[in-house]
Amino acid sequence: MRIDVVMPTYNRASLIGPAIGSFAASTWDGAARLIVVDNNSGDGTRAAVEAAQAAHPAAAIHYLFEPQQGRAHALNRGIAEADGDVVAFYDDDERLAPDWLSVLAEEFADPAVGFLGGPVRPDWSAAAPGWMPKAGYGGVLSLVNNGPDRRRYGEPGFKGMLIGANAAIRRSVLRDVGPFTQEFQWAEDREMFGRLLRAGAAGYYVPRLVVYHHVPPKRLTKDYFRHWVHAEGRTNGSALRTMEAAGPPPRSAL
Repeated sequence: MRIDVVMPTYNRASLIGPAIGSFAASTWDGAARLIVVDNNSGDGTRAAVEAAQAAHPAAAIHYLFEPQQGRAHALNRGIAEADGDVVAFYDDDERLAPDWLSVLAEEFADPAVGFLGGPVRPDWSAAAPGWMPKAGYGGVLSLVNNGPDRRRYGEPGFKGMLIGANAAIRRSVLRDVGPFTQEFQWAEDREMFGRLLRAGAAGYYVPRLVVYHHVPPKRLTKDYFRHWVHAEGRTNGSALRTMEAAGPPPRSAL
């Protein structure tokens, strides 16, 4: 099995080194490649990637430049470059757990598995404020915790959703469902998730598939929470209307 990992990046030269380093530190000895897609950054991102390549010469780290702005454009450029059996995704402000690739390989050894997601745990840069909600707002900080059990996405009683911050899709499934939509900024993963379910692909939330997300101080303010919730509500409203028009997922997906 070969795993291609796509990491879109935009103006995070100061964070991308640890993100790439976590890929290079993987404990899996199988075939894996990291495809870093620079989405028209202007902060020295390419130099940061080249420095990481030099620091980790044994790791397969490939750089691409995508001039058309937008996360979906970067994701789709990486997918077009990928030729592995599995295409996985994480973000430029995250670190992979050392066994992340190993868990992917174990799970996708079952040919019935079409896609996977897992927890996104916080890597705090400052103490969480006392006013921060204890539950229900993990999306504001790009955090995911769907419990300790492996669950099938779409099954009754499980409301977990695949997000691009920690995801992997079998490439044959991607060929069937098509690339990420470029219509909904910030909701391309939600729309992709709906298409995967409608296509009948079997997807699972795997608690062992862990990434760590850097949470900067600017996200720990009430103004940021208000702005994010407002923008997310508008974007997801449009995306949900599109998915509803496409119809519910087939019974075979549940």
